[in-house]
Amino acid sequence: MFIKQLFSKYFVNPKHLLTIVNKVINFTYLKFHNLLIKFNIYDKKHFDQIQLEKFKLETLFSVISDGLIILDKELNIISVNPAASKNFKFLKSCILGNHICYYLPGYVSDQITPVIYQMINNNHLSNRYSHTKYLKLHLQDDSAKAFQIVIKLLLTKDKNSIMGIGIIIQDITNQIGLNEAKTQFISNVSHELRTPLFNIRSFLETLSEYRDSLTDKQQKEFLDIANQETQRLTYLVNDVLDLSRLESDFLDILESLEFHEIVPPVIQTSQLRASSKKIRLSFQICPHVPSISGYPNLMTQVLSNLIGNSLKFTGVDGRILVKVYSIQSLCLQRKLNFSKVRVEIIDEGTGIDELDQSRIFDRFVRLENNVHTLEGTGLGLSIVKNIVQKHGSSVSVHSELSVGSSFWFDLSILEKKN
Repeated sequence: MFIKQLFSKYFVNPKHLLTIVNKVINFTYLKFHNLLIKFNIYDKKHFDQIQLEKFKLETLFSVISDGLIILDKELNIISVNPAASKNFKFLKSCILGNHICYYLPGYVSDQITPVIYQMINNNHLSNRYSHTKYLKLHLQDDSAKAFQIVIKLLLTKDKNSIMGIGIIIQDITNQIGLNEAKTQFISNVSHELRTPLFNIRSFLETLSEYRDSLTDKQQKEFLDIANQETQRLTYLVNDVLDLSRLESDFLDILESLEFHEIVPPVIQTSQLRASSKKIRLSFQICPHVPSISGYPNLMTQVLSNLIGNSLKFTGVDGRILVKVYSIQSLCLQRKLNFSKVRVEIIDEGTGIDELDQSRIFDRFVRLENNVHTLEGTGLGLSIVKNIVQKHGSSVSVHSELSVGSSFWFDLSILEKKN
């Protein structure tokens, strides 16, 4: 319109031809220049947006806890995140663009690649075929780790063609270990429940059917056995409930804890069992052991569990010693004296293998399986660990096979400033 107006006004006058040309050039240049500016602004905004999205994806890709491998449809490596390289150490030296099979051990490749090829071929045959597959993989190396591998086809928007393959690597080693421990625990608890229930039922049925032919002594003996089995069931249920409570964030009122009052009753209670196995059970308490703030009932349970554990693994004519004494330590930075009360249980039992010492405080672990005994549910030492942690300390152990074991923990007391 602007050009038409110019020509209608000046075309009849040749003198103004140069003016017309200059104005047309200037007009075209300005329009083109403005258009370029608009395109540059759009491109810059578009480019910045793409860069931002790329940064977000790269950050997410690098920090995600699961391993992630991206392949093209020929199974060449596009990307491997740090978690995948950590889980699959054989991928640390991989080169992007190379085929994934160059770096996978034979037994891993034999499990993964056939599944991928099958998914690709079936996808071309039918769009209804699953685009995601799951499989479990156990590494045959020193780590002995287990992984769940999730293989997913990456499709175009219309889902008619494959862009690539995503492989997610999830470490399930702990989950499998926990499931095995729970299975073992259920088996242990089932046995522990079945045996006393069967005994209670048997003796009560005998009393009911043959009470006229049984002497008073026999009837009393049967009732005593039924009572003992009932107590055994009670202990089992209490252990499970105690552990559940200890693993929660409960808050009880701290009380003054005196070991002179706690230890003797525990020893007296355990003496009957020790005498039946001809084990010498004794204790030593330093006369000047101070009182501490703690949970007396829980500390009694700690001592009972540790002594009971020693009785379980100590043979005839063995010895068990419970010691409570003070140790001193100095914090030079704060110029404070700390007095610690050490509680130690020493036995002459079978001892604990060095490989087992790191797991004996885990839930549901029963080392007695190695010595063919059927006592306990694998919760005793786990309860001990949790109670001692509630007192701000930890349990230590030193043990030698065929020599014995020593369990101890230190309870800190702030005495005074220098």
